[in-house]
Amino acid sequence: MWISQPYKNPWTRILSHAGFWIGYLLINVLTGLKFYPDKSGLQLLLQFSVSLPVDIIATYFTVYFLYPWLLYKRRYILFALAILVSAALFIILQRMIIYYITYPNFYVGLKPKYGFWEINWFYSFTNIYLVVGVVSVIKLMKISFEHQKNARELANEKTEAELKFLKAQVHPHFLFNTLNNLYALALDKSDKTPEVVLKLSDLLNYMLYECNEPYMLVTKEIQLLENYLSLEQIRYGDNLRLEFRVSGEITGKRLAPMLLLPFVENAFKHGVSKVRKNPEVNIDMDITGNTLDFEVKNSRSLLPGTDLAGYTEGIGLKNVKRRLELLYPGRHQLMLEQNESEYCIHLKVNLSSQNER
Repeated sequence: MWISQPYKNPWTRILSHAGFWIGYLLINVLTGLKFYPDKSGLQLLLQFSVSLPVDIIATYFTVYFLYPWLLYKRRYILFALAILVSAALFIILQRMIIYYITYPNFYVGLKPKYGFWEINWFYSFTNIYLVVGVVSVIKLMKISFEHQKNARELANEKTEAELKFLKAQVHPHFLFNTLNNLYALALDKSDKTPEVVLKLSDLLNYMLYECNEPYMLVTKEIQLLENYLSLEQIRYGDNLRLEFRVSGEITGKRLAPMLLLPFVENAFKHGVSKVRKNPEVNIDMDITGNTLDFEVKNSRSLLPGTDLAGYTEGIGLKNVKRRLELLYPGRHQLMLEQNESEYCIHLKVNLSSQNER
C-alpha cells in the first residue's frame, strides 16, 4: 500500500491545503466573472464559498479514505462502486445547496431552471470530481516522489554499508599479511623486528583511527604506502629492488582511503614472495589535473603454472575492484597485464568529484 510520509511541521500541511483551496476558489470566481458579467466578484466569491465544502468533502473522502482502503489494496470493483455511490450522494448534496441556499440568497425571486431531480449526472459528476482528479494527481506525484527518494536513500545506505564492510576487510587482510612478515623475521631472530613492530603500529593507527573520512588527502595515502614499502624492504633486504616514484599535482588532492594499498600488497604476496632471486617492484603515481595514474609492476615467478588468474583473484583485489565500482562508477579504468617476466596493474581514476569542493 502506498503511504505518504507525514509533514514534519503540521502547520505546513494546513497552510498548503488552505492555499490550494483558496486558489481553487479564486479560479472559480475569475471563471464566473466571464459567464456572469452582471455579478460582482464578491457575490461570486460568496456563492462559490457555499458550495466549496462539497468539493472539499468529496476530495478528502476519495483521496484519504477510498484510495488507501480500496484502490491501493487493489479492490477495484469495490472502489468503483464506492465512487459511484459517494458521487451520487455528493451530487444530491450539491443540488440541495443550490436549491435551498444559493438560489434563495443569490438569485432572489428566481427559481432553478430544472427540477430538483432533473440532474445532468455527467455534468454534475465532472463539476465535483474535476478537482478530485487534480488533487489525486498531486497526491500520486507526491507519493511517487517520496518512493523514489526512499529508494535512493535505501540504495545509498546499502552502498555505504557495503563500502564500510569492504573497507573493514582491508584491515584484517593487511594485518594478516604483515603479521606473516613479522613472524618470518621473528623466526630469524632479526634485529629489525622492533622496527617492524613500530612501523606496523603507525600503519594500524592510520587505518583504525585516522582514515575515517570518505576521502583522504593523497599525501596521507602516499605516506601509508611508503610505510608499508619500508616494512617490505626490511623483510627482503638488499635482495629486493624497489622504486616508488611520485609526480604531478599531489597537494590538496583527495582519494578514497586505502584504495591503492591492496595493489601494492598484491605485488608482494603473489609476485615478489614467489621470485627466488632479485625480485623487483616499480610503483609510479602521477596526478595531472584531476586524473590519477597509478601503476605497479613486479617480478613474476618463472615457474610453470603461475599465471594471471592466481594474481588477480585474491580477496584484496576483488575487494578493491568492488570499491572502485561503488566509489568511481564510470570514472576509473583498471588494467591487469602480464608477460614472461612481470605483472602490471595500471589504474586510472578521475578524482574530480571529491576535489571540487
